[in-house]
Amino acid sequence: MSFAAIAEHLGVAKSALIAWSKEAENDIGNLRQIYAEAMREKYRMGAERRVELFAKQLDAVEGELAKRDMTTVTTERLFDMPLKLGREIGAQNPTITFKQKKLGEGFEFADLVPMAEWQA
Repeated sequence: MSFAAIAEHLGVAKSALIAWSKEAENDIGNLRQIYAEAMREKYRMGAERRVELFAKQLDAVEGELAKRDMTTVTTERLFDMPLKLGREIGAQNPTITFKQKKLGEGFEFADLVPMAEWQA
């Protein structure tokens, strides 16, 4: 919904909504990340599950490579498969960044908010 529609529905000024949104920007971002992760986990597409699947496929391909004399499948194709799977496994490692809520005196590590970044 747009800010205008929300403001009308709640009976508050649009400027108040914008101010609230800026104040809660980190919290909103964190909640969106939590929701997205919950959806991935619900559908078994969490990062750990994807890495497990790619690692299993990589093991199978490497096992097949070890058995073959390279006569039935081109060497280029067989060597290409583990490279692609390895890249996929590497792409599943989310980057963790931290945002600081407060600066100055009284800063504590509890003031840091983890923000995971996932590739779409």
